[in-house]
Amino acid sequence: MVAPPRRVRISTVSSARDPLFRRAFSLYAAIFPASERIGREYFKNLFEEKRLGLLAPFNFHFLVAHEGERVLGFISGTYLAIANLGFVGYLAVRPSVTGRHVGSRLRQRLVQLVRRDALAAGHPRLLGMMGEVEEGNPWLQTMRRRGALALDLDYLQPSTDGTAVVPLVLYLQPTSDRRVRFLSAPALRRVLYAVYRRLYRIRFPLKQPEFRRMLRQLEGRARVGARRLMSPAPLPAKARAARPKQVPKGVPRVD
Repeated sequence: MVAPPRRVRISTVSSARDPLFRRAFSLYAAIFPASERIGREYFKNLFEEKRLGLLAPFNFHFLVAHEGERVLGFISGTYLAIANLGFVGYLAVRPSVTGRHVGSRLRQRLVQLVRRDALAAGHPRLLGMMGEVEEGNPWLQTMRRRGALALDLDYLQPSTDGTAVVPLVLYLQPTSDRRVRFLSAPALRRVLYAVYRRLYRIRFPLKQPEFRRMLRQLEGRARVGARRLMSPAPLPAKARAARPKQVPKGVPRVD
């Protein structure tokens, strides 16, 4: 007799010594290429900084979806108090559980936590969630139809392994029924600094040519709206039927 599947739980991880984190990190290492990965020490430091209350008013969350001891997926995210926005770091789901809405549940739980962060920081509501995605990714087109804003900025993700920066699209997804049509240039400038300094731990962002290049794009602009995106190349019908759902850069098969 086949045993019924266990209930999927989503747990908050707060220590690099937690067995759930170790299993999630193994999934992380298996899914993401070395050029997109950050070492275990990065997460260990974030957990310790959070425990000591050093992140406030920023915050960091690491959530793991699991059935018993088996990790199905994880998500990491940061509350950027400097702009009242959440930022998705990594999101991945084990390919074998595609179709069980694990990725959606992880993201929803992260949004709940970041909303609490916004309230604790004195805001009546969270402005939205941000993240990085490759241009031409069908996932972004889907999210745009749901109200997400692909910002009109040539965004450059800093390298995590010291090689080359990566051009990506920076998106802003609303977390309420209110559609976001632009972000003020000062707010975006603060977001860029927080991403480089807080998330990627770049010591001196202003010394980075790619960071200065993004700041120059904001000069003389009061706000930043939507950019035009290239359309994904059409696929033959057979290929479309076999193709898994696409998601942000480096995160395969998230449902």
